[in-house]
Amino acid sequence: MKTGTTRRHWLRASLAAMAVMVMLAGCASTEPVDPKNERTSLVFGYFDMKDAPSSLDWVSIKQYGASSAYYRAGAKEGLFWHVGVDPGSYQVEKFGGLKRVLVFSSEVQYNYGTHGRNDTAIRVLTPGIYFMGAYRYVTHDGGFFSADKFEMEPVKSPSEKELLTRLVAELESDKDLRAYTRQLALAKRRLAELSR
Repeated sequence: MKTGTTRRHWLRASLAAMAVMVMLAGCASTEPVDPKNERTSLVFGYFDMKDAPSSLDWVSIKQYGASSAYYRAGAKEGLFWHVGVDPGSYQVEKFGGLKRVLVFSSEVQYNYGTHGRNDTAIRVLTPGIYFMGAYRYVTHDGGFFSADKFEMEPVKSPSEKELLTRLVAELESDKDLRAYTRQLALAKRRLAELSR
């Protein structure tokens, strides 16, 4: 089980703006992704957050091993993705979103856990498309004096095919993602494989 931690922010507009910036690129990271870079891969996954105290607005994908690069993936309705991941070994380290109570918002950040490999771990060996899996947030009441705990339980639905269909639609419809034609082609090719 992993422990979720909470930070309060009273400037609702700032949080909303940050979430929008992350989601617009669908892959906000420290550097913009070059659509012509043929070394990078498209990585995606899904978190069902309906039982969580917040939405899912971003996911931090961390490289483990010799170096430790981070990618901040945007998220939409549980689907998260990044269009420019370099070769290496990765897993979800953290994720988060906004919790709204009346007119106030607070950002909730969840530590997935990176002591060793977790269920989302993938190895990006060659440029392509990689699925980190689909998971459901399950909460465990920590009691009055302790923080609540959670675990991410693997789910079979939605399937990789269903999520990839949604991702293709995002890549085709979002004007900020239309430049990533190579990633769209990778997604369509994988979707065709899954449809056989």
